[in-house]
Amino acid sequence: MSNFPSQNKRKIRVGTNHVLAAAFVLVIAFVSSFLRLLTLSSIHDGSSSAAAENTNSAIGAPGIQQLDTSAISTKSKRPNSFHFVISSDCTSYQRWEVLVQLHSAQSIRQCGRYTWIVSGCLEEGDGAEAGKGKGGAHSDKLTPSLLLEEVGRHFPVTLSNHTVAKEAIGAKDDNDCHTIHPHLHFTPDFTNMSVYGGPFADGTRKRTFKGRNGKIQQGNYGNTYPFNNKPNGLNHWAQHFLRNDERRDESIVLIDPDFLFLNKFELDEIVLPGKPAAAKYGLGWSGIPCPFISVTNKDVNNFYSAGPPYVIHIEDVLKFSKRWSDLVPPTFDEYPLLYAEMFAYSMAAADLGLKHKLVKNIFSGCMTGWPHTHEKEELNALKLSAKTYADLIENAPLGLEATGGGASSCFLSPLSPPPFLHYCARYSFVTPFSNSDGDNSNVYHWFAKRHVDHDILDCGEHPQPLQPFLSNQHERGEGGDKDWNVLAVCAIVRAINYAKRMGCEKDAMNH
Repeated sequence: MSNFPSQNKRKIRVGTNHVLAAAFVLVIAFVSSFLRLLTLSSIHDGSSSAAAENTNSAIGAPGIQQLDTSAISTKSKRPNSFHFVISSDCTSYQRWEVLVQLHSAQSIRQCGRYTWIVSGCLEEGDGAEAGKGKGGAHSDKLTPSLLLEEVGRHFPVTLSNHTVAKEAIGAKDDNDCHTIHPHLHFTPDFTNMSVYGGPFADGTRKRTFKGRNGKIQQGNYGNTYPFNNKPNGLNHWAQHFLRNDERRDESIVLIDPDFLFLNKFELDEIVLPGKPAAAKYGLGWSGIPCPFISVTNKDVNNFYSAGPPYVIHIEDVLKFSKRWSDLVPPTFDEYPLLYAEMFAYSMAAADLGLKHKLVKNIFSGCMTGWPHTHEKEELNALKLSAKTYADLIENAPLGLEATGGGASSCFLSPLSPPPFLHYCARYSFVTPFSNSDGDNSNVYHWFAKRHVDHDILDCGEHPQPLQPFLSNQHERGEGGDKDWNVLAVCAIVRAINYAKRMGCEKDAMNH
């Protein structure tokens, strides 16, 4: 890459046996082909301009040029505050996920502003039938108007890249924590990796990755990588946002659609320009020549083994999202699998010298262990919380689930969950709950996000509250902790039911 410093090669030892760590370690090995990446960088720089020219006609968004950040000054003296940014595709699948997330934030009165970046909608003239079954998990791809119609049933909406007054974009006072007012920003689709050139662009050669055990893994995305929308969508939004909003004190909190708020998100330290933060993941570099002069194995473990939620000061977002976007295509060429954009994020942070404050215990549920408590009262509350919900599902009438409250209602005092649940896994528990070993008479209750009907929040289609899915077959719990599996199922199911109830009540009031 043109911005990488050159240096003598260093060997860095393996630091963890974590599964994800092993994957990350092998992915970052693409840096050892330093000269090749220089070539790829020049290809990307040339082709990305053409790609941007072709995609700047985003639905409802005017064409934009790269913003000159030298003209941006700090215009606000307010205390540092959070601005949550969610990036999604334009499908009915991620529509219900983000709406449930926003309701979960409102239910705990999480302060801050909210922006929803939506990439790759259908053109308005295509009509609803054109997108049937075209999204992930057999969901429907939507037009902006179809998406906005559903979002408007739940929340007041501002369109950040449409013809809207500058003062309207910044009108929401982040100190008002009672009502979520999301700003929606539509971007082009950035999933087509062939526009960046390189040896795989024409589709005749397949991207592969050689695993640590020597096994060759073939990428299953072809030239369509959905997660390239995240860095490019962020960069697209940042350019518009910095033109139309004068606040320069905010910390941008980047989270995925499948995050739920369980508790208020706070950080002990204020995020400042040049000093980002993130959740600590089990990542690291291993046995490769390091391309950065000052980066050591200790630096990687202390500053760059990062994952969402990412927390970046607004003054760093534009340059960082640009570098992140630049690094995804060559990373994807070397590692054509799910986490390519995550590895590119860590590479971009190291390249720009943005050392992250890595924070533990700010999320759970996926890609990390379950929370641990050694306090007797909290441990008792954990077990009681799990047993209460398991007994409710086994014995209580269906209607009681609908009045159970949001995700946070699953946790009995003094048990305090982490701020976020990342529900990207499959969670299960067995009833009767006392018989955790299971036998032929047991019933398994489970949740997996891809099994949810995409119109789950529709007031007419699903009159009954959602219940955990049922199976007579053995279901393995995520992470081995039966109590937290119960509470994960409880939190997601109740969050969905709460979101539906809030939306339908608002809909009834308006009609």
